[in-house]
Amino acid sequence: MGLRILGYRRSNPVFDKIVANTAMFLQENIIYPFKDFDFSLIMTFLICLFISVFIFMRTANQQIIEIDENTIDELERKKKIENQGQKINALKNEYMAGVFLFAVLNLIILVLNYTDIRWVWFGFEWEGQYLKQFVHEGTYLLILSIITSIVLVLYYFRGNLNFYSNNKLLKYLSIIWLFQNGILSISVAIRNFWYISYFALAYKRIGVFIFLILTLYGLYTVFIKVQQKKSAFYLVKRNTFAILLVLIFSSLFNWDTIIAKYNFAHSDRSFLHLDYMSNLSDKSLPYLDKPLKELKYIDSIQKEKFPFEQEFMTPEEYVKIIDERKRIFAMKWESKSILSWNLPEYRAYQKLKMDSRTEL
Repeated sequence: MGLRILGYRRSNPVFDKIVANTAMFLQENIIYPFKDFDFSLIMTFLICLFISVFIFMRTANQQIIEIDENTIDELERKKKIENQGQKINALKNEYMAGVFLFAVLNLIILVLNYTDIRWVWFGFEWEGQYLKQFVHEGTYLLILSIITSIVLVLYYFRGNLNFYSNNKLLKYLSIIWLFQNGILSISVAIRNFWYISYFALAYKRIGVFIFLILTLYGLYTVFIKVQQKKSAFYLVKRNTFAILLVLIFSSLFNWDTIIAKYNFAHSDRSFLHLDYMSNLSDKSLPYLDKPLKELKYIDSIQKEKFPFEQEFMTPEEYVKIIDERKRIFAMKWESKSILSWNLPEYRAYQKLKMDSRTEL
């Protein structure tokens, strides 16, 4: 349709004038009144309104309420008179299988932890390599181990095996297994520490520490479950609350500014990735804004300490990008309404304004 109209306009001047006048009329009378509308803001409002309906005007689901009220944290022993002999034998067999499995797993993770303590904790030496895989391998292994821990503990301590009179060895092996997973978590934290020491801060490296905090708490709750005969509901409730609490607490920090401050402050011993720094949010612009002379000095140190073959952003390119971003940010902030006001960007704007006056 559009191609046909374009063709008709080129072949017929009268038709071209009619289309042009129609377009002008639409622009002046229909489109122009909406030019000051922020449609992204309107869509955000509508989406939040839609979510709010479920939060504030919801209808209580009685079935879910009853499940929550009737579910308890402690396990209860289920007694069955029928086939009592077969039940005891099945319980013994399950117990022996659990002992064998946890014994083998403990031996495997013991070897892994020994090598990590010797190599990562006390014997690590950086030889100029990238450490991304170094951290990722440990994190993936930890995730696999944690999932295995939770699944095994939930399986073997799901019912009457908790009340089996001779289950002490299985409990001890399970607790040792959880403790060794805690050591594995510390190993991942140390790997991440070395990564930050040589390659500075980034979102995912901060995220690893947040994940490890939740992991250690999760292992603690599994330990409580084994020791005090808690239910799976106890684990879900405690860990869900912990995740919510940690995420709320971590959202209180201006991570972009923290990253910018830390990375420039440690540029004499950590790799400063200007490509990454130039993409941090506007909230950190005052701390990303560095004079070319300082950046060139940093660059000379970086090339000596990190002689990578890969080409990265030059100081000149970085300064050009940050200057352009500062200009655009100032224009956007000065044209914002009170509805778009937020404290981190306000502080960034004020600091940039103050710094520009100081330079003058």
